Amino acid sequence: MKETKANIITKNHSIGIYQNEAFDNGFYQYFKDIENNKISQVLNNNERNVKIESISYRQLNSWEKEDLLTVQREGREWRRFTIIDAIWVKIIKELREFGMSREQVKTAKKCLEFESEKCGVAMPMLEFYTAFVIGAKMPVMLLVFKDGAAAPCSLTQYKVAKEVVRVDNHIQISLNDLLQEMFPDVDLKPSIKNDAPLGVNEMELLAYLSLGKFESITVKFNNGKMEQFEGVQRIKAKKRIQEIMQEHKYQNITIQEEDGNITAIFQTIKKKFSKGSNPK
Repeated sequence: MKETKANIITKNHSIGIYQNEAFDNGFYQYFKDIENNKISQVLNNNERNVKIESISYRQLNSWEKEDLLTVQREGREWRRFTIIDAIWVKIIKELREFGMSREQVKTAKKCLEFESEKCGVAMPMLEFYTAFVIGAKMPVMLLVFKDGAAAPCSLTQYKVAKEVVRVDNHIQISLNDLLQEMFPDVDLKPSIKNDAPLGVNEMELLAYLSLGKFESITVKFNNGKMEQFEGVQRIKAKKRIQEIMQEHKYQNITIQEEDGNITAIFQTIKKKFSKGSNPK
């Protein structure tokens, strides 16, 4: 199998240090049961249709033609951005404003797409750290080196790397700031005390709760470890029942009627956590 430029960079670049840290912190555990990973569903769902007002339609067209941007759409229909799409678009804008070439940005994109086929999402490294920013308010920065190689890392990982090895000159982009701009009503101000990695289950739950709107929440524990989560959401009555049924594998749906008309739909979402992914 021919190695991609991103894979070669990973082997010979200090970026590999940060990827190894990600793996140690539960990277593969996060993607182990991707079909039932609630925060991953939220981050990769284009139904939110995240708006990007600071970037023109002309810029988006140009970046898509240059393979800097990949958005799933049919024909000439309007682009619908997932949260991960929108973060990447903002990163492109930052890198271009720093003067990075299209080839350097392409390299950054390939690095963030590392293990995408295995994990089943577009940008696994970016998604993994985005979930920690949302769920734990962990201070996370994206490091982009002169050749375009890119890696997200926590503040602690960055400090340790600087003490242990030489870190090449690079650009730093705050993932916390990018997300706070996108969600001004959600407090995502980084907390230094939360820089230590949480268990993947705990992080997934907190991130999901940060972006979801729940009427009630129940978390069941077994021997001090999270075993199951249930959250009740109020859904717009106009939404079709068939669409709601396809959204989650484990759920209950309650319909409220008045004078023969549906006035509310309540969706109870259930999630069983993976064993062994909480911190000891």
